[in-house]
Amino acid sequence: MKNAHYARRTPVLLMVGTAIIFGTAQAAPVGTDYPAAQQAAMSQLMVDISGIPNYDERGAASNVIQDFHVGAGASITSLAWDVNATAYAGSYLSEMKITFTDILGRGVTFTPGNGDDFDGTVDYAGFQDLRVLGQVFTVGADGILRLEFHDGFKDLAFDEPEGMWNHGTLTFGIAQVPEPPAIAMVLGGLLLLASSSMPRRSQQRVFS
Repeated sequence: MKNAHYARRTPVLLMVGTAIIFGTAQAAPVGTDYPAAQQAAMSQLMVDISGIPNYDERGAASNVIQDFHVGAGASITSLAWDVNATAYAGSYLSEMKITFTDILGRGVTFTPGNGDDFDGTVDYAGFQDLRVLGQVFTVGADGILRLEFHDGFKDLAFDEPEGMWNHGTLTFGIAQVPEPPAIAMVLGGLLLLASSSMPRRSQQRVFS
């Protein structure tokens, strides 16, 4: 008989598929239009996962999928999490997963309850710099970051959830691709700086 367990544990981030200046602003859900200047300032995406069920293995039609616009070619560089999850009897917390990818499915699978091979309710919190793991990946030209909430193995009936993401947030660090005008301004500033630092020849006057 599996018992409910309460703890804070360190998760595992696993690479799946072919994956290749943080601020405080949030990225926008798909369908939200912001001026280009405001989009350029966005450097974090905070996702509230409260009340999302965990149904089936990755790719199943029953799974909850959320799309967010984070900027064309943006890189996902980190993940912070503070979540509470329940695995129902017959399933495991170690099987509850969230995969975040581009729309082609290339990205990272996050397993906060890695190693917790039991059911019950657990709090998980932490931070991972994906650059340290070599798992930074870039979204496509459409700028879409896709989250799929799924299970590692289907233990229960096909129409029955394996667990529930009760409450909490995921916060993604996002490195934006500078727009051409911004790049030009940076290059111009560097050239100006280089010019001002060059030694000047002294001018000599000739008296007769």
